Amino acid sequence: METFFSWSTDNRFALFSFPHLSALFTLGVMMLLIFCFRSDLKEKRANLAMRLMIATALLLSEGSFHLWFIYYSEWSITTTLPLQLSSISLLLSVALLITKQRRLFEITYFVGTSSALLAMITPDLGFYSYPHFRFFHFFVAHGGIVLTSWLFIAVNKYIPSYRSIWTAFTTLNLYVAVLFAINLSIGSNYMFLINKPHSHTILDYLGPWPFYLLSLEGITIIAFHLLYLPFYILKSYSFNRTTNRKSTI
Repeated sequence: METFFSWSTDNRFALFSFPHLSALFTLGVMMLLIFCFRSDLKEKRANLAMRLMIATALLLSEGSFHLWFIYYSEWSITTTLPLQLSSISLLLSVALLITKQRRLFEITYFVGTSSALLAMITPDLGFYSYPHFRFFHFFVAHGGIVLTSWLFIAVNKYIPSYRSIWTAFTTLNLYVAVLFAINLSIGSNYMFLINKPHSHTILDYLGPWPFYLLSLEGITIIAFHLLYLPFYILKSYSFNRTTNRKSTI
């Protein structure tokens, strides 16, 4: 148990290792199960139970993360406030699960799902590999964000519009502007808005500051459009099918 919660380890996370692929596979299985049982999950009690279960898992993961930092006296206002995009997406996902507001869905789907999927595919876990606490926290938190959006799509039939892309993009940029001011005021570097991280990341290929921030804007727009693409295809298919049916009558 002590090793499970230890602050430092010698077990470096390996990209696309068996534990990594197993975590991604588990998320895929859970998404498939939600889709297969979507009719049952439409029932009011079952839907509420599923939403509360995911919300509880998300809150426990976030709460345990902060307790872990506090236990080792490593919690700091400049590094550990829930201001990173993953933490904000997690809290918005919990709010969506409780309120079922469509406006929240637009933001959590594009902002939360895109960032969570990218994080899960290329985790920056350092020396926290399976079976460390941080490994489980990371994939529960990010996987829960993805499952939240998927639940509302597969079961509650929430469909994003093209306008939702720009609503989410504008909301994200407004948050970035506020966070940039917070970073300057408390000397933090949340979302790496002030400097690049010391570790090797994708930001190393996007130019120096502030140009890598502009590059991220372009990447964000592309990612949002890719997330919208399946719905565009489905809408086009449905429209063509309806048009063809009317033309044969």
